[in-house]
Amino acid sequence: MEIIELSLPATNRLATEYIEGTFPVHEAFHPCSFQERLHELQKRTYAREAIVDHLLTYHKQFQASAETMANIEKLRHPESVVVIGGQQAGLLTGPLYTIYKIISIITLAKQQEQRLGVPVVPVFWMASEDHDIAEINYVHVAEYGKVKKRIYPPLAKEKRMAAHIELDANACRQWIDDVLKTYGETDVTNELRAYIHACIAKSNTVVDFFANVVLTLFAKEGIVVVDAAHPQLRAMEREWFMTLIHEHHMITNALQNQQQHLERLGYTKAIDVMPMCAHLFYDDGQRRLLYYDDAQRCFYTKDGAYRFAPDELRQRIESDPQSFSNNVVTRPLMQEWLFPTLAFIAGPGEIAYWAELKQVFEHFHWRMPPIVPRLSLTLIERHIASDVADVHMTVAEALTNGTKQALEKWMRDNQPVAFDETFHEAKKEIARIHEQLRQLGLQVDPQLEGVMLKNAERVETQIDYLQQLITRRLLQKHDVHIRKYERIELALRPNGMPQERVWNVFYYINRYGFDFVDRLLHVDYRWNGLHKIVYI
Repeated sequence: MEIIELSLPATNRLATEYIEGTFPVHEAFHPCSFQERLHELQKRTYAREAIVDHLLTYHKQFQASAETMANIEKLRHPESVVVIGGQQAGLLTGPLYTIYKIISIITLAKQQEQRLGVPVVPVFWMASEDHDIAEINYVHVAEYGKVKKRIYPPLAKEKRMAAHIELDANACRQWIDDVLKTYGETDVTNELRAYIHACIAKSNTVVDFFANVVLTLFAKEGIVVVDAAHPQLRAMEREWFMTLIHEHHMITNALQNQQQHLERLGYTKAIDVMPMCAHLFYDDGQRRLLYYDDAQRCFYTKDGAYRFAPDELRQRIESDPQSFSNNVVTRPLMQEWLFPTLAFIAGPGEIAYWAELKQVFEHFHWRMPPIVPRLSLTLIERHIASDVADVHMTVAEALTNGTKQALEKWMRDNQPVAFDETFHEAKKEIARIHEQLRQLGLQVDPQLEGVMLKNAERVETQIDYLQQLITRRLLQKHDVHIRKYERIELALRPNGMPQERVWNVFYYINRYGFDFVDRLLHVDYRWNGLHKIVYI
């Protein structure tokens, strides 16, 4: 695979400046070297044995690779640390950026293990407690030159957290087969179908399915996954839930102070929380955010279904920790409490909201881990590279501006001379002549005016039809060339969005083989914030 680099803006200003190195880092983060971070972590203690025992038990049910099990065991080492990042448990892993995030985690963990001389474990945090199922219940496919959603029907109306949603094996297999049909039949397709069907057979829930796929795709790299909603993990989190409940006011104050600080620097708010938010969810099958009523001195859910006195809530956490989960503010804190985090791999949106957590971390006398932007890639297939060359565009132009303006210019340049102007002038001249005829008709019979005006409209409609007819024939004449622009747009900027936010990795595996992800992993990436163009 050949790789080139270019600078592309991220999805928000703060992340763009952070990646480019122009953001004032000390205003929102705790900048330090990995060596400094390692020394800091060595002064802290973690429930390493409990974490390792849980992760070993969890991964055995998926028959995880020997490399993964060995990485879990590394966490017993008192100097071991993790490189961690996370995402929702999307079907078939969701958009490409999930794969790039895992590649980033593995790559950075390997590099730092070599440089620091301590075990560095790659960990992927599955946000399995998330209940926004509409974000994970589909993949995008290309059909008839358009981007289409293939929704997995049994998830369409779910409101529960993903970890609690059982997988309908028959429906999922049918859904997979429908998706694979859009990819086209290759010499890999049957093997790929069998592999995915096997993952389905081993999965009870949507999150199990995600874990099975990821642990298989990255088996040789020893990726470790964390199910954020697992009851055993929640039991370990019980102590920290108690702390969060006790400190919820201070968490909100610290968050709002940091947000105000960033707003004074000119950055818009990324996290939107109410002042009375308690930063934990309560789940009885439906996930509800908890708030605190200062006047009544109790915690409550907005729908009125639950009210807890502080002591009652603490008792509920003690007896039933699996019914509680973190929100966007407290999830990073829980991660920091559980794992010795050398670095956090972040997407653009995460960079923006972590910037608002600096004072929250400081409230707990912690420093934030180094926030490392995940690798950002665009994959260029050979036929797309040929199309880009044929239309005399650069990849940078296609990614930055799309192809619409370039196609419009090419069409103007390849129309008959003064095409639009000729029709415009013809309409003006015909309208002038028709006006003379109408005046003549009005002299004969003024009641003819309505009929003559309708006749004028019909004449103009015929001219429009003639222009459209010639334009269609022009498009047909240049169809081969025009389709190149359309293919480029569909491949590189589907629906005007970055490729990595739309397309799924299994399209490329189907086309280029089971070793495709392994080959992506072994590209020589540089951590310089530049967008990677990978030719395949």
